Amino acid sequence: MVRGLHFLLNRRRQTAEYRRRGVSMSTKGLKTAKELVQIMKQEISLMEEFRCNEEKLRDALKQSDWTSLSDHMERMGQIADWIDTTEKKRRDAYSALCADFDADDSIPFYQAIMSLPEDMRCECAELYRSLKFTTVKIKGVTWSLDSHIRSVSDTMQAVLNELFPYRKGRIYSRHGKTRTADTEPLVVNQHL
Repeated sequence: MVRGLHFLLNRRRQTAEYRRRGVSMSTKGLKTAKELVQIMKQEISLMEEFRCNEEKLRDALKQSDWTSLSDHMERMGQIADWIDTTEKKRRDAYSALCADFDADDSIPFYQAIMSLPEDMRCECAELYRSLKFTTVKIKGVTWSLDSHIRSVSDTMQAVLNELFPYRKGRIYSRHGKTRTADTEPLVVNQHL
């Protein structure tokens, strides 16, 4: 709250100084803002592609299409790397935009774009909302995939526990690490 108030007070001082010098505050950082817009569009596109591939992966898993599953996993790994690179570019562009307005890059996004022209500000805000919404959609697909895998895994575990009752529960090694059960129970003769 204090940081935001400090930012707004500085913005008023800067606006007065820009007016006195005849410099339009809205044009400062416009190039950086355009770069940020392009990067955000690219990141949204990559995230949508990632989401589509994740849905295809979920469908391949449900249909037991292992070749397709492997292909989608490989493609998602590539897209994830591209998203990571684009995210770093977006953070750098945001930091540069904040630096153009002499602001700390820890301020909220909507506060940072307040000095941009209205059309650019609206576009940045819309892209930022779209980026957040795309992230939520990816979380939903990931949750759905995770839920399916857990359900299948729990069912398989229950069936195996009924078929092989001696495998129930966890077995630990001497060092406290979980280990798998042997195929048959072992009886130890303590008298030898």
